[in-house]
Amino acid sequence: MSDPYRIDTYERAAHSPRTRPRRSASRPLLWIMAVGGASVNVAANIVMRGDLTALGLASGVVGVAGIAGLLILRFAGGRS
Repeated sequence: MSDPYRIDTYERAAHSPRTRPRRSASRPLLWIMAVGGASVNVAANIVMRGDLTALGLASGVVGVAGIAGLLILRFAGGRS
């Protein structure tokens, strides 16, 4: 006779613990690229008072590349 309010642990099959999917390091690195590039770009523009500099241009390109990489990962189905 089974009691619906009784939890019997011996009736359950022994389940193996769920393994976590292996995550790649690309997503955190792309976030670091995006945030780091944007912050260096802002700092370079503040220090140089808005003048176009090689540092500001390079950091802007790095930031845009990081954002583009994150968008590609998101929409290409590589959600990790």
